[in-house]
Amino acid sequence: MEAGIKEAKNSLSKLVDAVLAGEDVFLTNRGVRVAQIVPVRKAFSLKRARGMFKDKINFYSGWDSEAEDLKIEQMFETDLDG
Repeated sequence: MEAGIKEAKNSLSKLVDAVLAGEDVFLTNRGVRVAQIVPVRKAFSLKRARGMFKDKINFYSGWDSEAEDLKIEQMFETDLDG
C-alpha cells in the first residue's frame, strides 16, 4: 500500500492498522517512496531467556575456586624488570 504524505496525515490510524495486519505501507512524496511504516519489534525479555543455555554450557568442578583464580592471574603476569 502506498499513501501520500498529506493523505497519511488524515488516515494514519488506517495505515497503522494495515501495518499491524502485515501489509507493507510506504509513504510517498510526489509519487516517490520516501518512507516505510513498519511495526515495532517486540522487546526482548530476560525472563524468556532464563534457562536458554541449560545443558549447553557445562562448568567443571572448582571452576570458581581461589586456586583457579590464581592460575588465571599467573597466566597474565609479566616480568617488567627483565
